Amino acid sequence: MRYKLSISMLVLLLTLRVAFAQNGKYQFSQLNRSNGLSHNQVNCIYKDSEGFMWFGTASGLNRYDGYSFKIFKHDANNKKSLNDDFVSGIFEGPGKKLWVSTRGGYCFYDPETEQFDSDMSVMTRSLKVPGYPNVSKIIRGGKGEFWLVCPDSGLYRHNEINKTTRRYYHHRSGASLYSNFISDITLDATGNVWVVYRNGIVEMFDIKQNKITYHTEVFNKAVNNKDAYYAITVDKDNDLWFYTPGFYANAYYYSPSSRAFRPIANEPSGLKLKSNIISNIIQADDGLIWIATDHGGINLLDKKTFTFTYLLNREDDAKSLSQNSVINLYKDDSGIMWAGTFKEGVSYYHKNIIRFPLYRHFASDPKSLGFEDANKFVEDKNGNIWIGTNGGGLIYFNRETGSFRQYKYEPGNANSLSNDIIVSLCIDHDQKLWIGTYFGGLDCFDGKTFTHYKHDDKIAGSLADNRVMSIFEDSSHKLWIGTFAAGLQIFDREKKKFSPPFKQTDIRCLYVSALFEDRKGNIWVGGYFGIDVILKNTGRFIHYSINKDDPNSLISNTINCINQDRHGLIWIATRYGLSILNPETNKFTSLTKRNGLPDNAILQILEDSKGRMWFSTANGLSRVTLIAQKAPYAFRFENFDETDGLQGREFNDQAGLKTRKGELIFGGGHGFNIFDPLAIHANTNKPKLTFTDFLLYNKSIKANEEVNGHVVLSKAISATRELTLTHSENVFTIEFAALNFFNPNKVKHQYMLEGFDKDWIDADNATRKATYTNLDGGDYTFKVRAVSQEGRWDPDYITLKIKVLPPFWKSTMAYFIYILLLFGILFLMRRRGIQKIRRQFEIEKEKREAKLLIENERQEARRMHELDMMKIKFFTNVSHEFRTPLSLIMAPVDKILKQTEAEEQRNQLQLINRNAKRLLNMVNQLLDFRKMEVQELRLHARSGDIISFIKEMAYSFSDVAEKKHIRLVFDSEIQNLIINFDHDKIERIIFNLLSNAFKFTPDGGHISVLLAILEKDSGKQQLEIKVIDTGIGIPLDKQDRIFERFFQNEVPGSMVNQGSGIGLSITKEFVKLHNGEISVQSEPGQGSYFTIFLPVDLVTDEEVSINEPDFPRTAVSENTDWVQMGGSNSIKKLSVLLVEDNEDFRFYLKDNLNETFNIIEAANGKEGWQKTLALHPNLVVSDISMPEMNGIDLCRKIRNDKRTSHIPVVLLTAVTDEEQQLQGLETGANDYLTKPFNFEILTSKLKNILAMQQDMRKTYQKQLDVKPTEVETESLDEAFIKKAVQIIEKNIDNAEFSVEELSSELCVSRVTLYKRALALTGKSPVDLIRTIRLKRAAQLLENSQLTISQISYKVGFKSQKYFVRCFKAEFNCLPSAYVSNKNK
Repeated sequence: MRYKLSISMLVLLLTLRVAFAQNGKYQFSQLNRSNGLSHNQVNCIYKDSEGFMWFGTASGLNRYDGYSFKIFKHDANNKKSLNDDFVSGIFEGPGKKLWVSTRGGYCFYDPETEQFDSDMSVMTRSLKVPGYPNVSKIIRGGKGEFWLVCPDSGLYRHNEINKTTRRYYHHRSGASLYSNFISDITLDATGNVWVVYRNGIVEMFDIKQNKITYHTEVFNKAVNNKDAYYAITVDKDNDLWFYTPGFYANAYYYSPSSRAFRPIANEPSGLKLKSNIISNIIQADDGLIWIATDHGGINLLDKKTFTFTYLLNREDDAKSLSQNSVINLYKDDSGIMWAGTFKEGVSYYHKNIIRFPLYRHFASDPKSLGFEDANKFVEDKNGNIWIGTNGGGLIYFNRETGSFRQYKYEPGNANSLSNDIIVSLCIDHDQKLWIGTYFGGLDCFDGKTFTHYKHDDKIAGSLADNRVMSIFEDSSHKLWIGTFAAGLQIFDREKKKFSPPFKQTDIRCLYVSALFEDRKGNIWVGGYFGIDVILKNTGRFIHYSINKDDPNSLISNTINCINQDRHGLIWIATRYGLSILNPETNKFTSLTKRNGLPDNAILQILEDSKGRMWFSTANGLSRVTLIAQKAPYAFRFENFDETDGLQGREFNDQAGLKTRKGELIFGGGHGFNIFDPLAIHANTNKPKLTFTDFLLYNKSIKANEEVNGHVVLSKAISATRELTLTHSENVFTIEFAALNFFNPNKVKHQYMLEGFDKDWIDADNATRKATYTNLDGGDYTFKVRAVSQEGRWDPDYITLKIKVLPPFWKSTMAYFIYILLLFGILFLMRRRGIQKIRRQFEIEKEKREAKLLIENERQEARRMHELDMMKIKFFTNVSHEFRTPLSLIMAPVDKILKQTEAEEQRNQLQLINRNAKRLLNMVNQLLDFRKMEVQELRLHARSGDIISFIKEMAYSFSDVAEKKHIRLVFDSEIQNLIINFDHDKIERIIFNLLSNAFKFTPDGGHISVLLAILEKDSGKQQLEIKVIDTGIGIPLDKQDRIFERFFQNEVPGSMVNQGSGIGLSITKEFVKLHNGEISVQSEPGQGSYFTIFLPVDLVTDEEVSINEPDFPRTAVSENTDWVQMGGSNSIKKLSVLLVEDNEDFRFYLKDNLNETFNIIEAANGKEGWQKTLALHPNLVVSDISMPEMNGIDLCRKIRNDKRTSHIPVVLLTAVTDEEQQLQGLETGANDYLTKPFNFEILTSKLKNILAMQQDMRKTYQKQLDVKPTEVETESLDEAFIKKAVQIIEKNIDNAEFSVEELSSELCVSRVTLYKRALALTGKSPVDLIRTIRLKRAAQLLENSQLTISQISYKVGFKSQKYFVRCFKAEFNCLPSAYVSNKNK
């Protein structure tokens, strides 16, 4: 009893195992209505001898070429159309004609004409078979033979070669059939015919002996001699499969050789089918028996074990069987299995179509992969796979049972993962699993217990960084740990300590992405600074990095993966291509997309058992074969994508593994593929080329269709080899296809028209068409060829000869007429020659006069253009001259405004300020017009509240409105809107529109500025700005011209100051720069209505209330004063480096500064950088525009290098715009001077910068050396910072408190505040305000009972989410963790 139970359990386990494995293996491709199929109910499937697939549906017959469908339907007005749309059967008979069975009876299809004929008597008479009852089945034998089944009449054998037909029927002679009532026939592997009769009797007809040689009644007895329309399938072993199509009945298996008999049903007693309603049984090329059922899917039966695998539909799996109701099953000559379903079209399968088995998560299958995003794989000693996921924890894949077990982080459970984001895995020699997490540190799992290792500042020898990017155990069992930002460490498992084994100069990159040990025991370390190799024998280091001047260097410094192949070559995957190092020559060979890779971003490298290299990339998988082992190397590329079954085109970094069995695993965001690389073969099925359509003037031409009174195609284009076209028909299109169903999109089509094209032309694979227009008369040959992506086919081609007739004017008759005309013309020319000579003088005279007139007009136009340019240049120069006195007006007024308390004086000063700004706007408008003329307008967008900005602009005209008694209204649907826009240009737009509105609106009128947010059809938002006035209006015929330059409309004589006519032109240009639109609606006497639409680029994150420009932070380093005491009496000058490419100007600078400073000279930025590193001057003064390296780049390099970041930098330039100044300051410059300048000012600035650093040093020294009895004097800088902190603390709960308000309170400009704050604290004003808010929040967390949400709002943060993110960045922990740590 125990023995039987064990056997039963073993069989059950084998069954489950096979079923699971097969379900991951079988992935279907789909064809349905969305692909062009006429109807999703597919009743029958057939592949004809030309290579086309035919699908009979409930609504039409479909011909499929691998790319598109051609649909044939019944047309009541066309006798040559299909006789009924419901197609139930398709067979191919003699002459390549298709017999199509419909509800309206049989009709046959002629491929040469692509037409149907319902008169079957023509066909049956020629084949000598009865016309009634109709033929029920046709199968094709060898040597041109066809076997036809005629119900009640027996079996017919037709030979197409000698045109003979022989009938086999029931009679008393020895060669008689058992009965004339034949239900089904089929052929076996030797070509013999198996016949099943309606009562279940089965016989075999031997074609060589021409008689029945085998008879069995085993199925007759199984069905109790019951009559039905039975069907039979004979497999490769000549075993029989007997079933009743479309009826609820058992299927039966019988082996004539062993006489083994087994029923197949869905009862527990027999082999378990999912459904007893069987549609078809077919044996696949791999020997498995496919049983199509209704509502039971496809049941695969393995004859060796007689176990089932079920292929069923899964709603969330597009590659599963499309529906469980399979009503037709068909295997074509290439081994593809086609399944027609009842309502979901066609599903088809072949192992070489979707070649990569896929494991992914299915919501409908709880036993599937629990989390799809796979980052890492390792294999244990049992051959099972550990999978590290990107957020789903750790997954254990049991290859034996096909089950998955998931381990995740559990708060409060120490024996769980420390983090669910796993970025590295390693199994050591003790079979312990080491798990590197992202911000969770390092975990060790022995199968039962998780041990955690994390960074702790208080513990020496702890993990340096909690982001462990790579783990590797070398041959000596050392455990190497590569971190995200703390470099390389080695873990001592006995002492439980981590230590950095090398200096940073040895292992250069703090981010370690790749660790590898070569065959010599050398350790290769990769990061973003290239590769560092640790030599085992000597302990020395070798560094590899990119050298742009050396084509044989590393292609990129960003390393993803390192591997070594069987030839000893080192393969290095980078973000920008693949590098192959030959250790013998120490030279690299690089490969990119240009060589054949699918993408330059190589993410993982694996070598299969045959030495072929496999790469996962950001655009699919690639297999590369090294053809030659000696340089120069040759490579063959084979690329794969999601159509081959990959989880997607994009894979994860280093998400790959080669198992001990030689299988390869690659993972990405949608699961992982595990496959045997030796089973991935190139497609060797050479497709058949054919022409599929011919179009004249984009109209498809059918066979025997008349065009312009004559027939163009006497046969269908697929059967046509020669074609004649008239000259008026020389605009045509030819469509073609390679009849291939193995990923046809990977077949490249090329065509050439000999006599016109010089070389082969690549066709668009989506359309596969060639179009030619206006061909000259002549003979042409159109050729098409197909090339596989793997290059495995010899590119044969098909041809179509095309003759284009010449037009009438090139015919023989035309040339005869031309000769007569020539003689007539010569006669007329002689007659008119004398008259021509007489008129020639007058004509020449007229020409000279016309030429002189044209030259005068050109000179006048050139003079007017020069005059215009002179006027524009004059206005530009005048505008530049206006800017200086305007600035001298506005600056004192701004200063007096801040110091004046009296309201009346403030109002008068504000009036001066507003009008000065208006005048400045007008001046700037002239400058912008000049920029617009030379196309130098640029958009300088930055973030801001556009609602309040426009509101402030509108109310700046309140004094004008009050003066003219005009009612000014501003209204907005929303209170504020933070978007990116060019503040200066939006100001000009509003200024111009309101200026015009006030100019042309009489006293007592109304002007409105209205703002609203509108939704576009595409779902995007737009800001609508309306400026409405009740002015004089614009005539309708002038509205299209008001945006033209210098256009001015006529206005009443009482109105003055009409303007220059360029304001609206500039306004429109500014709106277009914002990708917006402006329009006008106006009616004379009623007013004007200007509407502006601006795209809204909404900021997704919470915006900080402080709108500070994003200046980079520059650490304030300690420096000396501008002079130093050398000895007891000597004074040592501080050194200043002058970087200036103009030698005269550099001498001038040196001559003026030599008395105060020790001057070092450099002629360009590159030399200046070298001298900065070598001599470390106390201060650098640099020009901006220089060869080799400009001043901006030099300043950036000084600031970004730790060795020089403390050195102050002053930039000099002749460019005066604020944009250039801001760019200089953003790079970290301490000051910015424009040429020409006062040298006393320059000297003072340099001294002040050095003195400020000395004050800062003294300030910090005071903090360290203060004594109780000493009295400190508060410096100006200390007072400035103290006052700033007091103001920030005073407004700490004000979320709207901004840098503008802080600078106003401190009575300094925004730029001055930025420079002083950065120099004194090392922080920008934004960072200073944020830091004080966060430190106050930390105090509240320690000393109050408020919640985190309450504290975030109390310290001025609008969003708790943004507060938490800033808090973590400042204190390296969340607020909740901060409280917990303090409580401990």
